[in-house]
Amino acid sequence: QKPEPYPKDHEFEENDLLAITPNDIVRWMNAKAFGKAEPDENSQLVGSSWSSLGFMKKSISFFMPRTAPWDPIEGRGNPTKSQEVKNLLLRVKSIEDNRKKGPDQMQAQQQSVEEIVTAMNSADGASGLLQKIQARNSEFIQTLETMGASIASLGTSIEQMKSSLESSNNAIAEEISNQDSASTSAGEQAKMAAFISELPDAMGLASKMQEDVSKVAESLQGFMRNPILLSPEMTITPSLSGYCAFTEDGKSYDIPAGFIFPQCNLHGAWRHWLTGFPDHKIRNNKNEIIDAPIKPLRLVSLGNVHQSAKKKFKDGWRPILIFMQTEIDQDLDSVPMASVDEAFIKMTYEQAMSALHRKAPSMTTGKNEQKHVTWKVATWSRKIREEQLGPTQGAQHRPVIPLPPAPVVHVVPQAPVPRQAQVPPPAQFVPPIPTNNMQLPSIPDMHPDDMRI
Repeated sequence: QKPEPYPKDHEFEENDLLAITPNDIVRWMNAKAFGKAEPDENSQLVGSSWSSLGFMKKSISFFMPRTAPWDPIEGRGNPTKSQEVKNLLLRVKSIEDNRKKGPDQMQAQQQSVEEIVTAMNSADGASGLLQKIQARNSEFIQTLETMGASIASLGTSIEQMKSSLESSNNAIAEEISNQDSASTSAGEQAKMAAFISELPDAMGLASKMQEDVSKVAESLQGFMRNPILLSPEMTITPSLSGYCAFTEDGKSYDIPAGFIFPQCNLHGAWRHWLTGFPDHKIRNNKNEIIDAPIKPLRLVSLGNVHQSAKKKFKDGWRPILIFMQTEIDQDLDSVPMASVDEAFIKMTYEQAMSALHRKAPSMTTGKNEQKHVTWKVATWSRKIREEQLGPTQGAQHRPVIPLPPAPVVHVVPQAPVPRQAQVPPPAQFVPPIPTNNMQLPSIPDMHPDDMRI
């Protein structure tokens, strides 16, 4: 180790550069970052940051005679591309990241570790904890297999749609070449209408493909909704209606903590509005997966939604679904659940969409004519709020109350009142400005008593 630094104009020989090892670079970087060449596990950063060390690493690497990664067996290569240098940079980055974490994050991380230790010290022990994790992973594997099948079906639908539309375009091109532009007879028009009616419906194919996409999304959301292993205490109570109430911290909820609303289209959201989540499952305190169906969302009040899911339900689902419910002919409260089948869902959905097209045409026409087909329920809710509230008030969620019409006041005309003649004020006397040739009038002497009024 050289006791003093090299001068700035020093030129290194190639043999000097080849003699540098990863340990030399690590010791030098330790001195830059920790203030000492061999810091211990508890040493704190006092100097260069992770980004500065990375720049130093690149600078040294530029002058290295060899560019290949460092080979620890042969002891040759670029020492800056060694595992030792990488480990040092990772250590510095980890220390900096921990510094950036707030007290809440550090406390949550510590609490998670303490919960795991508590579970390991329970009656089941570490072996029981690992078995629970293994069981959960097995359930996830089954979910992923279901997703794989749905994705395969989606791929088939995409290929079928592509093939069908390509065949359709070929038939259209042939028909265009055979079409006589001068022919406008009724027979030719009927023939053309029959040809067009037999063409595949691109929107229908897209709708079928969208169903497959929804299945994949539902599988993924089911995967994400699976409760964490160390969930808080929760009591699940089935009701007479067949749906569950979830009690936590002494309060009952219709939608429990940890529930994640799926990212579905409007038709799927309408189904959940009418039927809820009858296939919903949850992990109980014994780490068992049990059925926990959730009631139709139209019967769920905001006060019975857990805080973790309330904003999504309030802003992303309810606005558009409440609008749709008010536009259908049926009174949903009087319809028994046994009658809410796929035909009923489709019929009411079409009624609501018809009203939506009529009352808010800008949402489905013009620039949104193609876009609205791909919108999720959250986008529909945002759009309907903009339609109801106006673009300047949509963010505040304040309903605009229409002002009542101004009352009509009948005023009886009256004859104009003539203005009073105004007498001009008396002119004030302005004394003339004296000149050299002008004689001022003499003012006689007056006694004070003569000035009394």
